[in-house]
Amino acid sequence: MYMLTKNAHILFDPQEWKQLVQIAAAENSSVNQLVRRAVQTAYVKTARGLQIAAAVDKIRKIRPHVKGINYKELINYGRKY
Repeated sequence: MYMLTKNAHILFDPQEWKQLVQIAAAENSSVNQLVRRAVQTAYVKTARGLQIAAAVDKIRKIRPHVKGINYKELINYGRKY
């Protein structure tokens, strides 16, 4: 686990807070944990996914696309050594 070192003050309307408390109780969690998990899911993991997708696109643009590769021939050639 990592050490939490930053603090944020978030204001919720009473109905939202009530719902968050109920969800946290049902999940045997805290509202703080719910909010951190939501941030991870909605922003951090999504941002990482976008970075990975961008990297894959770069690789595809750099790598030449060759049609008609005879993979069986390549495998058999590689088996010679």
